[in-house]
Amino acid sequence: MKKFSIIAGLCCTVAIAYFASMSFQVTAPPPVVNHFQDDDNLSIITMDKAALGKGAAVGKLAKSLNNPRLNNVGEDVEYLNDADPGNFIKTNAAKGHIAFGKSTKKYEGAFKPQLLDTKSAQNVAEKFLQDNDLMPKNKSELKLLHAGGLRAASADDGGKVIDKMQTFTYGRVINGVPVSGNGSRIVVNMGDKGEVLGVSKKWKEFETSKSQKVQKAELKSQPEAEAEFGKLVNFNFGKGASPKVKTIHKMYYDGGGNYIQPAYFFETTVTVTDEKGKKSEQPFLGVVSMLKNSPEAINPDPAEVAKIAKSVRTAQEGVDPNTQKKANERAGNENK
Repeated sequence: MKKFSIIAGLCCTVAIAYFASMSFQVTAPPPVVNHFQDDDNLSIITMDKAALGKGAAVGKLAKSLNNPRLNNVGEDVEYLNDADPGNFIKTNAAKGHIAFGKSTKKYEGAFKPQLLDTKSAQNVAEKFLQDNDLMPKNKSELKLLHAGGLRAASADDGGKVIDKMQTFTYGRVINGVPVSGNGSRIVVNMGDKGEVLGVSKKWKEFETSKSQKVQKAELKSQPEAEAEFGKLVNFNFGKGASPKVKTIHKMYYDGGGNYIQPAYFFETTVTVTDEKGKKSEQPFLGVVSMLKNSPEAINPDPAEVAKIAKSVRTAQEGVDPNTQKKANERAGNENK
């Protein structure tokens, strides 16, 4: 029997990290892409809090899985087939997330699916979203970001490659401005003869009337944002890490929370040194809010991160934090 291994696949992620403190220097002014065009059309967008729940989409998706018995947990729904985990439905109303999947067992081994051409497959994917109440309320916000797929190669047949699936990744555009982050994403996986194998949707709706215009006085300057990004780099790569900014984009950020807000996106490479003193460059994407008073933190406060880390260490050591604090105070008094 031939053995196959997955060698390529589409993965669309955004690396969002934490920051500490350090200055940030740029040897030459990096190119800036301002999708807002001017400072007059920036807004803070408040998302609907009950964007997803036990709606029509869940019922329609359940039919494609032969009407399984769903587990209702408050506003959320969860179904997982123990015999085949590939069959599942999950929703998270608070995060505007719904995920659905069908079994892919037949795609294992030497099975070669009949995939549609890219345009036809995209049309089928979008029709599926429409027919199953998964299409965004405002269709003009939906934008195809990438059309890719999944391949497998034979381990004992000269590395013969088989195209197994097609994947379409969609993002969001608001008034011509792209939205990036962990929210505002729809991914559709397709297989044999246009069969939709899975959908992951992280998307909250909003009312235009709830958008709050941002005044220029509320915005951070680019040097202020660069300084904050320097702290982010330092926290992730250590003191002395050398970031090289390739491009700065000014566009919207959706972290899957309660707001979409304008932000600086830093596309960089960071020079790091390993234990043997060897230097290498690593790509790093960092995000900093454009707002002096962000309605929702993009990067957690470093002091809070340190506090949580300390609590975790104390718990692992089996020490009561209050007892430890008193012991430290006593030790401090004795050393005076």
